[in-house]
Amino acid sequence: MAVPFEFARENVALAPLTWYKIGGPARLALYPRSTDEAREAFAWMAGQRAPKLILGNGSNVLIADEGFDGIVLITTGLDRIESQGEGAYVVEAGVNLDRLVGEIMLANNYEGVGPLTGIPGSVGGALYMNAGAGTGSVCQFVRWVELCESAAESPANLRRIAMTPALYDYRQQAFCPSGSLILRAAFQFERSAEDQRAIYDRYMQRRLDNHPQGDCCGSVFKNPPGDHAGRLIEACGLKGTRCGGAVISPRHANFIMNEGGATCRDVLSLIALCKRSVSERFGIELHEEVRVICSK
Repeated sequence: MAVPFEFARENVALAPLTWYKIGGPARLALYPRSTDEAREAFAWMAGQRAPKLILGNGSNVLIADEGFDGIVLITTGLDRIESQGEGAYVVEAGVNLDRLVGEIMLANNYEGVGPLTGIPGSVGGALYMNAGAGTGSVCQFVRWVELCESAAESPANLRRIAMTPALYDYRQQAFCPSGSLILRAAFQFERSAEDQRAIYDRYMQRRLDNHPQGDCCGSVFKNPPGDHAGRLIEACGLKGTRCGGAVISPRHANFIMNEGGATCRDVLSLIALCKRSVSERFGIELHEEVRVICSK
């Protein structure tokens, strides 16, 4: 295909762009460096017949072993934060969430650091899945989200959506349809009477104590209502179970680690084992938090 952008690259390895370090190459990757370039690239993508993928920091995805035979728009170049004063900031989708926490929230002692502490990924990806911890999440700090919709009749239609609690819930949202491109969001923070650095340190220590370190996607499954996926998987005796280079972490059963040379098929086999075992023993259906990416 003829590509009209100098920020395009062919046959790009995707594994190094993900936290899992798994998966084959993309046929074509686009690296826009501004929201204008991203809109232009997204509009062009909409006119192509190839499969399409939006990729941020790659923290919550598992790429197929054969790769992605299509076009990937990578948002890491959308990395600007603009202060609007009085705790208001406009943040582009490619900004790392830990940068938002460190440079903005901790630096100004803004309320609500805890649920966002140590959450991997970009702002765009965090918004898409409403990332967070416990009862807190990223969407609760957002006033509006700006995105390009994927509707064929208007491929680069820019929409600004006012955020309300009705538009998000636990690890899900209703403002960004699948295939759309989040460009940026407006955040509103409030100063806290508590020491947010101390809260951050407590949350971070808890994550370090309980979460395994290494190549993984973070939590593989969403927690079912009233329970924890890790507890259910552990109760099935699956901690430490291996398939090829992948292992269900002995430290936390909701983490499947790439211990070296793991394939997508290895991880998917363990995911299927966890789902089947929990369903048979507890009658509970686990749902993936990780996004499995293929071009079929």
